[in-house]
Order: sequence, then C-alpha cells, then structure tokens
Amino acid sequence: NPRAVSRKGAMGLMQLMPATAQHFGVSHPFWIHENVRAGVAYLSQLHLLFHGDLRLVMAAYAAGEERIRSRGLAYSSPEVYGYVQRVADQYRAELRRKVRR
Repeated sequence: NPRAVSRKGAMGLMQLMPATAQHFGVSHPFWIHENVRAGVAYLSQLHLLFHGDLRLVMAAYAAGEERIRSRGLAYSSPEVYGYVQRVADQYRAELRRKVRR
C-alpha cells in the first residue's frame, strides 16, 4: 500500500521514517517512485555500512541503523529477529528458484 503509515510513522511502500525520507531528499513520501528510490538508496547505504552482511542490513532497516551499529544482532527484539528471518527465508527461496531455471 503506497499510502501506508505505520504506528511509528514510517511511510509508503518502503516504510521510510520521516528523517530517512528527508535525508534522501524525498519531498512526497507517498509517491511510489520517490519512496522506492529513497528506500533502495538507504538499503545500499546500509549494505556498505555493514559490509554486505544482509542480516545486519535488514535488522538496521527494521530497527534503526544506530541500534544495530552499536549492538549488532544482540539488539534484535523478537519482532526484528522475525523480520530478518522472513527476509532471509524469502531470499534463499528466490536463490533456489533461480538455480532451478
């Protein structure tokens, strides 16, 4: 839902927090092209920050960069851990699907 707003204020398809949206120059967080552009840019930044560790990237995307930067996966609440697991499961399934082609 491109008009989604979380209980914590994250907006749009990529569920950008207002400060993240502002950091990446989003003027209209509910416009799909702006929201996705910023979300992908943020994921790329996190990928560099966490040296390609996708578990940390996804945890930081879900919980906040500073929390994961300071404590790694030790921060992981059950909600964040579950999110990281779901993303990892989907990623592995996609890799298996590509191998079968």
